Amino acid sequence: MYRIRPSKPAAIFAALVGVAMIVFAVVQFDLSKPFMWLWLAVCAGIVGFNLWAAFGKRGAGQVVERDDSRTTT
Repeated sequence: MYRIRPSKPAAIFAALVGVAMIVFAVVQFDLSKPFMWLWLAVCAGIVGFNLWAAFGKRGAGQVVERDDSRTTT
């Protein structure tokens, strides 16, 4: 079984993009609309997931199981 994670620089960059999206939404749009709260929640999830992937001991990632029964020729 393998654990695949984004590289630390890629995860940090994605977290910074998420923060920029939050700042842009707060500054530019009306927060009285429910969609904006959904947007902010999704962006916060992006930031959290990527910071977890960058700095967590086991990090966020995808688990891939190796299948040795198949042979490729």
